[in-house]
Formats: sequence, C-alpha cells, structure tokens
Amino acid sequence: MLMPTTTRFAERIGRVFLPEADLIDSSEDFTPNPEGPLPVPGIPGWPFEPRLPFKWPPAIEPNVPRICLTNLKEGCYSLRFTPKGSTIRATRYRGTLRVERHGGKLRFSGDLYTRRLFDDLLQTRVSLATYGRMLGGDAADDSDDPALDAGGTIPIYSRASYRSYLKGTSARLFSVVSLGSKCSFTLNFDEFVYNHPATGFSGSFNTAPTRSIRYVLRPTGTADSYSGEAYQGHTLLGTVAITWLSPFFRRAALQLHTLDGFEAPPAAVGTSTFASIFADAGWDVSFADGGTVALPAALAAVDPLLCWSHANLHTLMSSVPGYNPADLDSVWRVHLVSVPAELDCSRGVMFDSSLGADPNSVPREGSATFSRDGYPSTDTVHYDTAADQEQRNVPRAFLRSATHEVGHAFNQIHQGFELGSDNSIMTPTPSVANVLGTAGTFPDDINLGFNDTVKRHLRHLPDPAVRPGAMDFFGSAISAPEASDVAWPDTLALAVTSASDQVHLGEPVEVTFELKNTGEVAVPVPETLDLSSLTVRINVTEPGGRITFMRPARVESCPKLGLRELAPGKSVKGSATVYWGRDGFAFETPGRHLLEVIVLWDVGGVPVAASGTRDLFVNYPISRADNEVAALLLDPEVGKAIASGRAWLFEGAAARIKRAAGISRSHPANKAVAKVAVLQAPRPPKRSRSNRKAAGRSRGRKKG
Repeated sequence: MLMPTTTRFAERIGRVFLPEADLIDSSEDFTPNPEGPLPVPGIPGWPFEPRLPFKWPPAIEPNVPRICLTNLKEGCYSLRFTPKGSTIRATRYRGTLRVERHGGKLRFSGDLYTRRLFDDLLQTRVSLATYGRMLGGDAADDSDDPALDAGGTIPIYSRASYRSYLKGTSARLFSVVSLGSKCSFTLNFDEFVYNHPATGFSGSFNTAPTRSIRYVLRPTGTADSYSGEAYQGHTLLGTVAITWLSPFFRRAALQLHTLDGFEAPPAAVGTSTFASIFADAGWDVSFADGGTVALPAALAAVDPLLCWSHANLHTLMSSVPGYNPADLDSVWRVHLVSVPAELDCSRGVMFDSSLGADPNSVPREGSATFSRDGYPSTDTVHYDTAADQEQRNVPRAFLRSATHEVGHAFNQIHQGFELGSDNSIMTPTPSVANVLGTAGTFPDDINLGFNDTVKRHLRHLPDPAVRPGAMDFFGSAISAPEASDVAWPDTLALAVTSASDQVHLGEPVEVTFELKNTGEVAVPVPETLDLSSLTVRINVTEPGGRITFMRPARVESCPKLGLRELAPGKSVKGSATVYWGRDGFAFETPGRHLLEVIVLWDVGGVPVAASGTRDLFVNYPISRADNEVAALLLDPEVGKAIASGRAWLFEGAAARIKRAAGISRSHPANKAVAKVAVLQAPRPPKRSRSNRKAAGRSRGRKKG
C-alpha cells in the first residue's frame, strides 16, 4: 500500500536539516535603547537642566537624547559567553561570530564551544596567576582565552566541545540614549543545540530552535570590542563579549601532494589561486604544496593510470608526510592528492564519504584530482578546444576542477541540486561547459569563483557542517525538494520485491525494484537506479510508526546523473541490501514493517518521483538462538561492516558475525549475513605487463 506522497516526505527521503542565517534588514527607526525608556527632564518644559554645584555663569548641559549608530565591522569576531553565577568549575562558552553586510542588510551567525577553566589549566593554556584570580572569585575573567591571544587569527576549537549554532534573526544597531547613558545595540538569535552522536562527530540539529536569545552589547573603549548581557526573554542568562579578529569569516588549510612522476594542478591561473578563490568566498585558506609522494607499498599492485577507488585514494592520503587526522581539532585541514587516472574517471572526487573506503571514519578530510582525466567529447559538445584533452593540458579548467573537489570536502554540493547549474565552481564541469555553450567559450570563460549560494553556505552554515572531520557528506539530501514541488507521473510504476515477506531479527533483506513505463509515450528516467547518488532512497516504517531512512554507507560527491528515454512498456531495474544505514537499522523490532523505495530525479529543473512499497513481517524470537543471534548481529559495527562491503576491515564486527554463525550456522539471519558480509580481503589483481610499461613511460615525462 502506497503512503500518500506528501505524508512525512522529508523523513522518507532523508532530508538533512541545517540552520542557516538569512539576510535581515538592519535599518531601524530611532527608538529608545533596549534597556529602558528615556528619563523625564528635571524641569518640565526646559530643554536644559542645571548641574551642581551652581556657578556663575551657570554650567549647563543639554538634556537632549543622542542617537547612537553601531557600525559592526564585517568579518569574524571572537565570542565569549559566561553564564550567570559561573564558578571556577562551571562550563563557559567560547566561539566565533560572523558578520556580513549586503548594502543595508545584514547576515550574522555564530558557533559556541564549551570551555572549562580547570581543563585549560590542566592543558597549561591558563596561567596559575589567572587560576588564582578565578579562585578569588573572578569567574568572568577570560584574559587567557586562546581566541584573545590569537593576534587576529580566527580560533579553532575541538569538535567534541561544539555546543550550538546561533542563527541571527534580527538586529537593532540604532539606539537613542539619554545624557550619560552608554550607546548599545542588540543582536537576536535562534540557538540550535547540536546533537552529538554516541561516537564520532557527525551529529544533527533539530528543526526547531532550542531557544531564542538576545545579546545587548556596548562599546568597551577598545576598537571593535563590545561587551554586555545575554537574555532569554527578560531573564538574564549571563555576560557576553565580542571582539573583531579578521576580515575573513573562517580559516582552513589546504595541503597538496602529487603522486611521484605525475602532474599537479597549476599553482596559479592569471591572478587566481586556491587561496584567492577561497578568499573571495570569505575564507582564509592557507595553501601548502607538499611536493611528490611515492606510491605506498600497500598500493604496489595498483595501476595509477586507471580509475582510482575511494579506498586506494584514502590509503594514498594516509601515507603523505605529516598526515594525522587528530590535527582536525586544531586546524581545518583538507588533503588534496593529485593522481593521473585516465579519461572518463570524473576528473576528481571527494573520497572521504563512504564507509569501508574510509577506515578511520573521519569524513571529508581528503579529495583527489585526476591530471590525466579531462574532457571527453562524449560528455558534451561544448568543450570546444578542450574536447578530449587531459586536465594537465588545460590549466584553467584543471584549477577549477581541483577546487571543486576541495569544495566538496567543505560539504558543498553540485549547484544543479540547489538553484540550478551555472558558471561557478560547484557546478559540474560538463554543466559549466553547457552553460558557456550559450554565452562564452570553454575553457577561456570559466569563472574561477563560487556563486553567492555557496558563499553563503561557506560563511554561515554551522561549523560541524563545513569543517573537515565533523558531519558526514550530505549530497543532495541537504537540498531535497518540498513534497508539494514534486511531480509523481501516473504512467510510472515502481514495483518492489523480495524473496520472502518474512524476516528474522538481524537478517539482511535483498530487495529489487523495477521502474516501468505504463503509459503510451517515452518518459525521461535515470539511467541507473542506485543509492549512492541518492537517486534511490529507501525508508522503513516500523509498527510504532517511526520512520528510519536507510542513509547510504556511501554518498557520491560527484555522481553521474544521466537520463534515458524509457519507452512504453520498458523498465529499468535496481537492487539493494536493506539492513543498516547511517541513521540506524531497518528491522529492530518484531511486527509489520512497511519498506518503501522512492526514486527521485530531476527533469528540466522539476523534481520527479515514483514510489513503491513492500510489506515485511519481522518474526518474534521464539528460541534462545533467535535472541542470541539478534543480539550479536544488531550491532552498529556489524551494520557498518555489511553496508561497507568490506567487512574484513571491521575486526569487532567480523568477530560478532563468526560468533553468531557458531550458535547456528543454519539460522536464516546468519545465512543471509554470510551472503553479503565479505570477511576475507580479496587479493589485489596483478598489473599487466603493458600497464607497467605505460606507467614507467609516464613517470619519465616532465611534470606539468
């Protein structure tokens, strides 16, 4: 039975919610400051009020209100919030505030991290003198805050200490104050507390804000530094202070390594470099070329002149000098590796987006660019002079493509998923060529810059969303359409089948789905039905009504989303193992479950979908073996191992699978797991003699 197309649609397609600040109108009327109304003059009707002691001629001062206007400098501020009544052991909060101006409008956002002075003392980040002052009762002292000692450098805090995102909602930068009163201004926020996962750092935000807060700030006497109070409604929450640090909004590092004997992206094309492209987006990105790196022994059997797997790219990255994922708590670093590959390998990839291929489960720390891939004429007729050329021979397009993959590492997605393809860096290369086909030439007219949508995301999405090593790569789940915008053609039917409608606890289920054209005219549909591109989305509704989206273990950063004309009566098929996704298990409780497959694609800017369902009944455990097998197999590590397709990398999971098989090898759950859990690493294929010779000749060529 089909679920109504609009019912709980966001849950069914796995939409990811992220709070993000919007533009607000900061032009206000001249109104009293937020601390209270203007005082009544001492002498009714008089514009002046005498001052004592009385002298002749009398010293008088106008008792008229004055207008204050705060002009917040654009860029990044340190942010310090100390809750009311904080003691030496209390948690305080530090972070950053970003202020961006667009004419008369303002966009601002912030991120808060927890900080305890006692922890800082143990890490020698706070002096004994400061600690003594704190013991003496100065709980608000922050003179040794790392952000204030950074000398204008944007601070980096640990991922585990992340607390919340502040979405700017309104600002009052004008105030009218009476004589003797300080100027003040107000910033209002919705605060979204981050839901940390049990392990790792890829958490989530609730769709509703945790609370709304107000900062009332005043100048401190130091340029671009303000302090004041934080309120929730009329309740005083504590003290707050901001200090301008940098004209940039965020800070990161990009490290390049090139496979020995091959080519790196160009350091500059005209005035454009990696650093300048990100500077235009408001990021201070330091670029370091680490030179060449040899093919590690673990990849000795790999032919670098063929397409690279995600797993092999991760192995190469982890072999570069100085690689240490623990550094991500002190620097937002992305590793970019340049390897040759071959034509039609997609020019590059952000490879840290899939389980199994990412054995350390640290997402988005690595991207790759392919110097020997390029611009096959089969992609588009608009590659012009670059058609069938390799990237190393087309510098402008090569730099654009490499920056595109780094953009994925900062969790940016293809612009075809947002406002449509354009001539900007996060649009796929073939789509850029198609855009230029109507107004420009490829590659000469390539725009080496991000569009305004991506710039907004880079500046104002929450820290965990964009910093490497935090939230998983979202893919198009971050820009999933609203249910009301989706077209559901009556002439497309999606049939979902499985070998049985009975499932045991802990049992993976093989599901097939077939999209068929039941109409009389051809319909454009996806060329392939796969989960990693999020073209196919699977969800399971359990007996209690909870929906679990089967978020894929691998989400492609650069999927190939071609369309084909599906003739009347024809169909396209796909299959998947339904067991575990990044959001949890499909079948954890006995009873009737509704499994739904949704195919979602885009035709000319219009989202199109088809849906099919299958009823599955999860059996109640009736024996001790049922309970023991379920307890062993319904473990997240087992789920990850099976979903990755590389179960041998998960030692704990492999041990649990073997223990479950020892209880009852004939148990349906164990038999199903045995079919999909590969516990033995396959032997690498031997390189052919011709490929070895080709690799040797290529390494002898001059680096481009």
